[in-house]
Formats: sequence, C-alpha cells, structure tokens
Amino acid sequence: MQFVSHCEPSRREWPARTLLACALLASLPAALAATPPPAEEAINADAGAPKAIDRSYSFAAEGTIEVSNVRGSVTINGTNQNTISLTGSLGAGSRLAIDGGESHLELRVESEHQGGWLGNHGPANDTTLVLNVPHSVALKLDLVSADSKVSGIDGKSLDVDNVSGKVQLSGAARSIEVDSVSGNVTLDIAKAGAVERAHLQTVSGDIRATGADGRVKLETVSGSINYTAPTVAEFNAESVSGTIDATAAPAKNARVHLETMSGHLRLHLPADLSARLTAETFSGNIKSDFGTVSKAEFGPGSSLDARVGDGNARIETESFSGSIELRKQ
Repeated sequence: MQFVSHCEPSRREWPARTLLACALLASLPAALAATPPPAEEAINADAGAPKAIDRSYSFAAEGTIEVSNVRGSVTINGTNQNTISLTGSLGAGSRLAIDGGESHLELRVESEHQGGWLGNHGPANDTTLVLNVPHSVALKLDLVSADSKVSGIDGKSLDVDNVSGKVQLSGAARSIEVDSVSGNVTLDIAKAGAVERAHLQTVSGDIRATGADGRVKLETVSGSINYTAPTVAEFNAESVSGTIDATAAPAKNARVHLETMSGHLRLHLPADLSARLTAETFSGNIKSDFGTVSKAEFGPGSSLDARVGDGNARIETESFSGSIELRKQ
C-alpha cells in the first residue's frame, strides 16, 4: 500500500490542523509495519548459507522476552518504543523458532534437523541476533557459547544463564541474576538506587561489577571479583582461589561480608568509615588502616576487631590461607 502526501515542503505556512494531519500521515506506514508477534513461526537457513533476519513486532512495554542461542552472539538494546525489531544472521543449517504474543515472546536458535540442539549437539554455525526492545521488559537469556551484550534494560528482571560466552550488561533492571560457567561477566550500572538486587556467579570466569548499590552478591570459584560502587546496602563476595578487590562506602546499617579460601582479599573503604570491622585468617596476613591486627597466641592465624566511628554498619572479612587488606580510599 502506498501513501501519497500532499504536504509540499515548499509551502511556508500551513494551518495547525494540516501540520498535525501531515505528521500522522508520515508515521502511519511505520505504525502499520509493526504487527503482533506470530503465535508460532520458524525461520530456516539452508545448510550451505546463512540467512538474514529482519522482523518487526508490536510488543507490550512490560512484557517478557526469552532468547536462547547456542553459538554466536545476542545483542539487546532497550528503547522507548513499544515494538521489537529483530535483525541479524541465522547460521547455516539453523532454525529460529519464534513463539508467543505481545506480552510474552520466545526466540530459540536450534539445529534445523531433529528439532533441537540437545539431540545433535546443536547448530554447526554461528547465529547473530540483534534486538531492539522496550526498555521496561523482563528479559531472560539462555546461552551456551554465545556472547551477549545487553544495554538500556530497566524492567523488573534480567536473567542470564551462560556457559562459555562473555556477558556484558548495562542498564538498571531491578533484579539481575547471572549464572555463568567459564564466561566473564561485566555489569555496569550508571543509575544510583535503580538495582534492588544483583546476583552474579561464575565457576572460572571473572566478575566485574560497577555501580550496583542495593543487595549485591558475587560468587566465583577460581575467577577474580572486582566490585566498585559509591555506596552499598548489602554486599557479599565469595571466592575459593580467585582474588576479591572491592571499593565501596557502606550505607548506614549496611552488611558487608567477603570470604575467600586461598585468594587475596582487598577492601577499600572511606576514611570517614562508620562500622564494626572484623577480619580473620588462618594462615594468611592481615593489613589494615583501621584498628590493630592481633596475632594468634598459638598458630599462624591473625585477626582484627575494630569499631570505627558510630559502628552502625557491619563489615566481616575471612580467609583461610589468603591475605586480607583493609585500606582507606
């Protein structure tokens, strides 16, 4: 269908109603282009070549989107439009299954044959998915060896299950949950007070989190943890052999707990700290700019118990054989 506009750009003066009519007429084709998502659709790429993807759907501002990709990448950008635009490239021999509606949409990359990647070890080629979605959606990603990058999402939740791809997140979803095996995880939050809860965990991947200031929990086995925030209400970081390096000012009545088995632990705190501060290690060293470190009467252990300022926050650090540093910022 073609729309012919009689709004000639050479005219210098138009009545207000004409200007409004022209604006509506210009936006009409774009509005008509976004249709509701299909209840069920499959896009298939031939075995010998990738297939370009280009879809656009209307979608609820606070709907739920689930994306699964075995290999390749997923990029998701939050926008102010109540539409989903999907572009990218479907890997040769792959199938993209699209199911749902305007409030809940699922996109799954599978092998074209046998109906899914579990039956035949997944697609043989990379698939790249790029989605522009309403910024307030709830988002869930299920990834194997696909990198992911999410920005501008500030809905109720952002969940990522990942095996070996890199995870890069920026935005301000109220609840953030990331479970990764060997992929590195990066979280950047620019808006103070936006994230109520963030839980990031890996096995061997590194974690870097910046700006999350609500209830934050970071866990890894052998990866390193790096955390920075102006302030934090509740912070927990745990590692077996990886290094923990954190910088934050505990809020009033905050609870902070850092624990490592053999990794090095370093916590940077404000000079005007107000907290009850404890540190304990079985065989590692403790260095602190707050209070006095005590050596065990028998054995190699060290400990610290200090009250700084009003002592309204509680900070606990523990290590078995790794060293502990408590430093002023």
